[in-house]
Amino acid sequence: MNDAQTPTPGPQGHTMAERLVQVDSLEDGFAWVVADRMGGCGSCPEKGACGHAALLGEAPPIHMKLKNTLGVRPGDWIALGVSSNGLVASLGIAYGMPVLGFLIGTLVGSALGGTAMAMLSGALGLGAAFLGCRHLFKADHDHAAPTMLRKMPPPTETCCDTPENPNRS
Repeated sequence: MNDAQTPTPGPQGHTMAERLVQVDSLEDGFAWVVADRMGGCGSCPEKGACGHAALLGEAPPIHMKLKNTLGVRPGDWIALGVSSNGLVASLGIAYGMPVLGFLIGTLVGSALGGTAMAMLSGALGLGAAFLGCRHLFKADHDHAAPTMLRKMPPPTETCCDTPENPNRS
C-alpha cells in the first residue's frame, strides 16, 4: 500500500478515505501522528513531483492528535481513515454556506437599496455564513474526524526509484 488516499469500507458500510501516517509521540492516551502533504495525484510515493508542491516548494507535514485506540507507539505506522460521507458533508458546509450567505445577502441588499446596499449586505451575509460554519464545526466535529483503522508495516518505495527510470535523479 502506498500512502495515497484509497477507499476502504468503514462502519455501517460507508466508504473511508484512507492514508498511511506515522506515530510521532504519545500524550495522555493520545497519539500525535505525522502525515506528509501530497502534491499531485498521489498515484505513487513521489510526493511533490507534480502539482502545487512542485511550484511552491515542499510543504510542511501535517500533525494530528488522535485517541490512541490501537495501542500504538512512536515510530509505528497506521492506516488513518476519514468517513467519505463526513468529508463530503464538511466540504459542502465549508464551501456552500459562505457562497449562499454572500448570494442571499447580495440579493436582499440589492432589493432594498441598490449597489452599495448589495455590497454591504453581501459582506454581512458572508460574515454571518462564516460564523455559522465555525459554530457548526465546533459543535459537531466528529463526523469527519480521522480515526485509527489498523497498524501497518512501514512503507516501501515502489514507484519511480528503479534503474529503469533514467529520469529519476
